[in-house]
Amino acid sequence: MRIEFGAVGSLLVGIRIALAAVFAVAGVAKLLDREGSERSLAEFGVPGRALRAGAVLLPLCELATAVALIFPGSARWGGVAALVLLLTFIGGIANAMRRGQAPDCHCFGQLHSAPAGRRTIARNAGLALLSAFLVVRGPGPSIADWVSARSPAELVAIALGLAAVGLGALATRLWLERRDLRVALAAAQERIAGLPEGLPVGAPAPQFALPDVDGAIQTLDSLRSRGLPLALIFVSPECGPCHSLFPEIGRWQAALTDRITLAVISQGTAAQHRPLVAEHGLVNVLLDEDATVMGGYRVTATPAAVAVTPQGTIGSSVALSDIAIEPLVRLILRGGAAPTTAPGAMSAELPLT
Repeated sequence: MRIEFGAVGSLLVGIRIALAAVFAVAGVAKLLDREGSERSLAEFGVPGRALRAGAVLLPLCELATAVALIFPGSARWGGVAALVLLLTFIGGIANAMRRGQAPDCHCFGQLHSAPAGRRTIARNAGLALLSAFLVVRGPGPSIADWVSARSPAELVAIALGLAAVGLGALATRLWLERRDLRVALAAAQERIAGLPEGLPVGAPAPQFALPDVDGAIQTLDSLRSRGLPLALIFVSPECGPCHSLFPEIGRWQAALTDRITLAVISQGTAAQHRPLVAEHGLVNVLLDEDATVMGGYRVTATPAAVAVTPQGTIGSSVALSDIAIEPLVRLILRGGAAPTTAPGAMSAELPLT
């Protein structure tokens, strides 16, 4: 009898508790999210007429398995039920992977749900091995008898050990999720880097609402309200070429006020721009400190400019660099635009004044 309370008996009790906890959490979580359970079963190929019943029967089977695992008299049958369920899950996931699909496993309802794959199969395979061991070796002692045979110091040590294992498992899961997020972010950045600068000509210009240096809010619609073509010039106070462009912008705004609206969108603060506004007579200087609008227009460097038509659509590709912006302004004045032209290519075709 003592052997049952030794290492093997302790292992069997631990397996029963662990399996019971897994199936109890899974069953309750699925019952609380039956709609998600039905959706997951449908993705695994369960016929539509059986979805509603399956979304109830599956978690009930998991809960019944958890209860059976607790008591020694039924623990072996609970192990059999756990093994059958886990092998069924593994078979369903493997079949989906064979078809090139990765349905949401919905293993723990809304607590944790992720596309089923090799990691899910590995986790279920590990639990299946524990279930098989329980079926072969038997249930071991009752949980109450096992606890009564332990000293307080042993119980504290076991609790600390379980907490350490749990924290280790959580840390491993967080590390894996962080690694997956890094991979996904790198892939997204690579896709974005492959996109052309700026938005397609003819696409709707993204709306925005930004403060000017005096705190008044300007929007895309307010800049378009005069019915003139609009040029958005993106700058940054740390950008050297931008500073050489400010005098030109002030001259264009003064000379062409009846023909075009020129707006400066800067990542800087009001304090950084007030001296520039006063020195060069700039107007429509809007503050985009976190570069949200700049990102929305898919502009990645400064200085840069893009045309917006009176109808509110993108009228040009992005003109990059200070020497490419003047040709863009000239093209807007001519009533057309805008694949980016070679710097200076239009400099003599149309006077700005």
